[in-house]
Amino acid sequence: MLSYINMFMVDYKTEQDALWESLDDAFPSIELKTNLADEVADLERSRIIEALSTHSGNQTKAAKALNLGRVTFIAKAKKYELV
Repeated sequence: MLSYINMFMVDYKTEQDALWESLDDAFPSIELKTNLADEVADLERSRIIEALSTHSGNQTKAAKALNLGRVTFIAKAKKYELV
């Protein structure tokens, strides 16, 4: 009986495996030069610089423009050595 079952067991790919392989072929992976945390930090820093510039260095107005509390804004600005 076991040999009968083995006769029908074929090495096959599941539909999901085939889909992943097709996606890999269609969209080859791209080597990222930075990690997500670095990208977020760069964006955060540039937005803080932009807000400070727009509001002539007024931290309260810059914080409000970014929808951040003033204390949080100042902490982030200090983190990036902007104030």
